[in-house]
Amino acid sequence: MAKNNNDKRSARREKSERNMNLAVLLLTFGLVAEWYLLMVDRYFARGTIEQVVAWYDFLGVMVWVALAAFAAGAVLLAMRAKKAWFGKAGAALVCFGVFFAVSSTIMRRVYPFGVTAMCVLVPVIMLLGIVYLFYQAEFSAQTTALALGIAALALLGRSASVTVKVCAVMAMLAIAALLVCSWLLLKNGGVWKHGGTETRVFAPNANKALTLGVPALCLALVLAALFAPAAAFYATWALAVAAFALAVYYTIKLM
Repeated sequence: MAKNNNDKRSARREKSERNMNLAVLLLTFGLVAEWYLLMVDRYFARGTIEQVVAWYDFLGVMVWVALAAFAAGAVLLAMRAKKAWFGKAGAALVCFGVFFAVSSTIMRRVYPFGVTAMCVLVPVIMLLGIVYLFYQAEFSAQTTALALGIAALALLGRSASVTVKVCAVMAMLAIAALLVCSWLLLKNGGVWKHGGTETRVFAPNANKALTLGVPALCLALVLAALFAPAAAFYATWALAVAAFALAVYYTIKLM
């Protein structure tokens, strides 16, 4: 019994250290990416005509560089069984490729709003990743729904165009899918069954009311903002306050 307890403590310690290392890498990458995006915002979105043209061409080149990096990373990942460092280098190249290919394309095609969107999206993804690494899975699901809801409401508060409404509907579909998946997992005791194996996603004592209630609230507020755009501002603040309150609640639970 004592040996089993020691093994469990050792496994938890290793997982904690691994998550800490991943969080540091994520934070570092996020800060560097945000610095780069702020520089693009300064010289591309708000620069002179000469700077805009130069950065437009630069971003076009970066799309192809990023695709080449992604391909090289995929090859290294496929060869990771031969040498251990192939996997790490491959993962780094894949991340580099995805970030620069996606960001460069968005910023060139959706000018200048695409630059602002990327400046917001990167820290949001970074925070969601840190939440996933350190908090319960139920809180990760809730923060994902809140992030999608706030993003949709922010768009609806800026514009009532067809494109914005389509984006809001897509966000609602993603939140609805998250809500359904959470409900199915909770129905099975927080366990995902696939094949002959079981994977625990939610803890046995997961808060069902919050896990299902937060996505439902996000859906209701985004739907209301679709029909009454003036409500988007207040709904955004409501979800922001909810996110802060949940962060405090789950942080206390970790202590």
